Amino acid sequence: MPAFERKHLLAARLPGVVLLVAVLLMGCADLKALLAPTPPPPSAPPVKKAPATPLPVLSPQVGREDEDRLKREASSRIQRAEQIVQQVDQGKLVKEQQETFSTIQSFLAKAKEALSTQDFQRAFNLSDKAQVLAEELVRNLR
Repeated sequence: MPAFERKHLLAARLPGVVLLVAVLLMGCADLKALLAPTPPPPSAPPVKKAPATPLPVLSPQVGREDEDRLKREASSRIQRAEQIVQQVDQGKLVKEQQETFSTIQSFLAKAKEALSTQDFQRAFNLSDKAQVLAEELVRNLR
């Protein structure tokens, strides 16, 4: 038998020889474990959701006078932004302006919600953003 055929024959038998050596070294009991498919990992237990409870309002503590001032200014800015928005013809807005308009509406809704939960600092911040955006929108329409 030529050397080429012997090498080819040896290469064909090599995986079987390796498996036989592994069986002899590990023993028969370990062979089943070696050849058996691995079981899937255990599934994680289902996550239990806590009942939906409103989160406490996290805002800086302000005095009564500051609270009243923030409430008045937030209400005033909400009213001013709504007046500005009512003047806008939504049909004439380009896409970017429509997005700004939508953002103003969102800020106004959140500002009103903050007022209702007596988070006056947040209401002021949101109403201020709504008013600034509304004024900028109207300025760009002219």
